[in-house]
Amino acid sequence: MSEGRLLVCWHSERAGVEVVTNTVGALRNKRLGPDRILYLVQGGRPRSLPDEILGTRLEALALRIDDPTRHRVVYEAVLRDVCPRLRGEVHVNVSPGTPAMHAVWLVLHAGGALPAGTRLWSSQWNPETKRTRLDAVEFVVTTYLAEVRRRAGAQPDVAAYETEARSPARRAALERLARYARVIGAPLLILGERGTGKTRLVETHVSPLKQRPKVVSLACGGLDSTLAESLLFGHKRGAFTGAASDRPGLLAEADGGVLFLDEVQDLPAAAQRKLVRVLQDRNRRYRPLGGDRERSADIEVVCASNLELEALQTRLDADLFDRISHLTVRVPPLRECREDVRDDWSRVWRELRRDAALPERAPWSDDVERALAVDTLPGNLRDLQRLALLVAAWNGDGGAQLASALEEWQAARSSVAPGDDLGTGTRRDRVRGFQARLARWAKDRFGTWGAAAKALDCDEKTLRQDAGER
Repeated sequence: MSEGRLLVCWHSERAGVEVVTNTVGALRNKRLGPDRILYLVQGGRPRSLPDEILGTRLEALALRIDDPTRHRVVYEAVLRDVCPRLRGEVHVNVSPGTPAMHAVWLVLHAGGALPAGTRLWSSQWNPETKRTRLDAVEFVVTTYLAEVRRRAGAQPDVAAYETEARSPARRAALERLARYARVIGAPLLILGERGTGKTRLVETHVSPLKQRPKVVSLACGGLDSTLAESLLFGHKRGAFTGAASDRPGLLAEADGGVLFLDEVQDLPAAAQRKLVRVLQDRNRRYRPLGGDRERSADIEVVCASNLELEALQTRLDADLFDRISHLTVRVPPLRECREDVRDDWSRVWRELRRDAALPERAPWSDDVERALAVDTLPGNLRDLQRLALLVAAWNGDGGAQLASALEEWQAARSSVAPGDDLGTGTRRDRVRGFQARLARWAKDRFGTWGAAAKALDCDEKTLRQDAGER
């Protein structure tokens, strides 16, 4: 169902609603009369504010702004409280308000924070003609924020990181990602714990920044050498047992786009060596298995890993590591980005919500706020997804649904980082329990017992014994 036309503007202290009335009339003269008005007020609702203006419903929205001359304060208030309410065909009169308020509309529009197709207008009252002149604001600026947000706007139900994060750690990571992603032809390496959304970042941020709409992904784990090379480089019929027909390979499929290698450390050694040849060639030349001619692909390469850089170096071919690690971005875990967790929760809820009977806004309570403020969230976004599914499962259970879901979520915490839970019993019992968790964590993190032992500078046999394996 269409949301109709929406007019947005600030309350003017001197002219009051007169500016809005004149703007509505001027838009009607252009056959763009609004169906709704969103009237932004600094602080409380003005006295004697009408419910309608020229028959158009008016909704007043009070914003928490202490100083309307401070650009950052106004910007954050509008981005947080106004932009999520903008639906339908949006028209903004940028004239009412302080100069800082004028500027914020231009910045938000240039940064793609307003809905696609939003039109900005400047109004000016002419005392001689007793009429308001309404001119379109022609101020088109293309920024990387606009491109990322444009892609996000086309997929509103996809839980993607907001480009302007609240936490310093995430904001720094996204700024670095934006800077590195725009280096043409240079491989990009993204590091981060499981569940930090590395794949989604490639799709929602890296792809538009590189202006490569196509992303072709390969999960590198669990592949033997021949299969990995066949998937990447393709093969000719008869190249190996079972090769009944030609296969183009992912490099050919990614031509003109982004080739994303997830958990690149799991790529077999032979495939790593062949990939080095591709990356050192400006034309990205490669040879399919069993082929007698080289091909080339116009691709950007992005790799990801859940290992720290030092551990990744021990798992990768030295030449491959050198070529993919020049531009490295670490995605911080959610526990380092507490200021963003509520926004993350809202986006996760919006993506997973499929039943119209579920509340449109992400459920929230003091208990949820406390839980997300102290939990280590070892699964990162996956922990929020689990909570969202539990809330959906408990929906309809009266007022206890959120509390019941949260209780079950907390009781089922199965992923505990080493040291977060010291167990029960004597000191010896607790030490043994910790050693077992540390050993299993290290094996999961570094991939094999041998790599885990090397990373922890201990004997592989010791780790296996700690974990209860023989």
